[in-house]
Amino acid sequence: MSAARRLPRLPVLLLLAAAAHAKVFDDARVAVPFLKIGQGARAAGMGEAFTAVADDATAVFWNPAGLAQLNRLHFQFTHNQWIDDFRQESFAVAAPWGGTWALAYSMLDLGTFTEMDATNAATGRSYAVSDQVLQAGFGRSFSSDTIMTGAAVKLVKEDLDGGLHGQAASFAAGVLAVPLFQDPRLTFAAVVENAGGQLSGFRLPLTGRLGVAWRKLGVFAGAPADTETGLEREARRTSRYPWDVESAVTDSLTAASDVVLPLRGRSEWHVGLEYWLSVFAVRAGYRFRFPRNDLGGPSGVTLGAGVRGRGFQFDYGFDASFAPYGELGNASRFSLIVSF
Repeated sequence: MSAARRLPRLPVLLLLAAAAHAKVFDDARVAVPFLKIGQGARAAGMGEAFTAVADDATAVFWNPAGLAQLNRLHFQFTHNQWIDDFRQESFAVAAPWGGTWALAYSMLDLGTFTEMDATNAATGRSYAVSDQVLQAGFGRSFSSDTIMTGAAVKLVKEDLDGGLHGQAASFAAGVLAVPLFQDPRLTFAAVVENAGGQLSGFRLPLTGRLGVAWRKLGVFAGAPADTETGLEREARRTSRYPWDVESAVTDSLTAASDVVLPLRGRSEWHVGLEYWLSVFAVRAGYRFRFPRNDLGGPSGVTLGAGVRGRGFQFDYGFDASFAPYGELGNASRFSLIVSF
């Protein structure tokens, strides 16, 4: 994106018009389209097919019902080096207490732009542009953990040096159902996000998401032992990673799919895979916007990797993902995770 923009009287949402016309976002005339940028390197590596997975602190973004799957204090930081040198920093913390509560903050730095007058001549002034989101959510399980529900509130703020800014609030609600608890584990999910609120005369991007996920432990490298105890079966049922299970399980496979249905704009289909071998993971996914990906087929591909470890009474992890956006460049995300 050129650094020369005529900025003095325009709301910040128009600054993203270049990205919208470049087909990163659809031209649906909604405010703050950056709300569509996914959070977390793990989800990004899985093609953003995370609605029915949502088992880390970023669940407050993807599906607040998934917060109910977290039973420990969880911290997560993500750096997103997005297209055209845009930079996004995100932080999320989740804590179990009568359910699971989460708080997340995200800042998108669009850089510094030169002010232009009506004749396209530089005025000698420049503006720094940023967008911020503060989220708070809660998730809880019912019916012996087979049904999980959650809700979140989101405060959105756009800032442009020189006194131009705007803010709005929105809400999200989700459900996650686990009809098949044993291995393999099947989950279904539904979410409504960005409900309510307007900014600069435009509605926020109200969107519905439907997701399904399938997880199998002991796919290639090991299977649950026939002699495992009841506690081992319970650990296997609730674990997210094979190394959480004190049995012969050494690997796991997760397959997920999402359908994204915005009130305005084009529908999307996301698919993703994640394979864990002991403490290492590889991920792949694809994002498809109907009726076609305008940046070309390869622009929908996502790749990712992760590693987990265990310290003294805490777990830690690192995730990375890569996604091409055609001639606009690439997006790279890196996440650090610590849980107690």
